[in-house]
Amino acid sequence: MTLSESHHATITRFLQGHDLPDLYRSYTWKGDTWEKGFPDLFRLEEMISQAAMDHALTTAHMIEIATWGSLPNPKKVSCQDPLRLSLYHDGKPAFWLGTEPENAVCILGCKVKGFGPTYCSKVLHFAVPRIFGAIDTRLVRVFGKGDLQSGGQYQLLDLNVKFDTRWQIPRDQEGWPQEYGTWVLILNHIAGTLNADAIPCPHPQQYLQSGRREEGNWLPADVETALFSYASQVVRRENGKE
Repeated sequence: MTLSESHHATITRFLQGHDLPDLYRSYTWKGDTWEKGFPDLFRLEEMISQAAMDHALTTAHMIEIATWGSLPNPKKVSCQDPLRLSLYHDGKPAFWLGTEPENAVCILGCKVKGFGPTYCSKVLHFAVPRIFGAIDTRLVRVFGKGDLQSGGQYQLLDLNVKFDTRWQIPRDQEGWPQEYGTWVLILNHIAGTLNADAIPCPHPQQYLQSGRREEGNWLPADVETALFSYASQVVRRENGKE
């Protein structure tokens, strides 16, 4: 799987028009901010990635992610303990994750009861930040084709969202899970571009002190954090017009 010329052109146009380090710093979720050091993001990444390395992901970890993300009825989430999915080999991300990222999110969708596309991708964001980022409804509304009010300017994904009591990414649409693989390629491409152009990621100190990040080096999960911040700003702006 490779990105198309259209993908490359749209990504270039987006990067020319937006400050990714500033977007990264402006990320916020439930009071989790860059100024505070992203304590929730850091805690979950530390917890989930270590459990993934130890092949010890459980229902309790899934509920942690569900609660953090405000999924309704997180206690209904369950999986086999431990979750049978090998994301690491000898302490490094499994080789197949980089070549078949859509398979990882598909397997999680089959194994974790109560999780749809968004939350399966959140597991991967925290478990293997060197490969993955999450995809949620805000990102699809802005970078997909599901919400004409918010999207269209930088369409990168052939995905829709729907609203039925809450926004969702339907897993039965033609583009899923293949377009998650496209999203992972996009995040990795942007990370590589920023690193090659020596545009440093302003990681909070605890990420550097813990060894989870190298000074200034973008990971796909960091890029997704910045893009989520952008998508949130667009959605808030559009909601203000309604």
